[in-house]
Amino acid sequence: MKGRKPLPSKVIDIKGARGYHRKAADKESEPKPPSNIPDCPEHLSPEAKIEWVRMAANMEPLGILTNLDKAIFAMYCEAYANWAMATKITQSEGMVTITNKGYPIQNPYFSIANKAKEQMLKALVEMGMTPSSRSRIKVEKPAETENVKERFFK
Repeated sequence: MKGRKPLPSKVIDIKGARGYHRKAADKESEPKPPSNIPDCPEHLSPEAKIEWVRMAANMEPLGILTNLDKAIFAMYCEAYANWAMATKITQSEGMVTITNKGYPIQNPYFSIANKAKEQMLKALVEMGMTPSSRSRIKVEKPAETENVKERFFK
């Protein structure tokens, strides 16, 4: 398969759907899990948990995060934590370090930070949250939903 990966309909709708031509049947057959913020996994590092809360708060109004996205969202958050840690160490130690034999080499934490950035970008692209896609997002206020009890007793 060549070309762009298809975006979820929810992301296309948020962007305003310009430039996307999907058959109605394709759009209707796409799974539509309910949007909600999944519980933060306990195994995430403290820095990743902070990023989870920060990003989830920003994604909630868009309605694009679901329980099905929990794993990729957790991967993004952990990659962010790894990037932050490796970047702090690189900033304090420098990008070049000296081996035991006196040879200068690239600081290993610089490579770790770069790999974490790649992982973060891949996860953000999968979720439709890259800077270029964010610039085209149009957020509409969600419609008021009726109370579950009211709907049941109608």
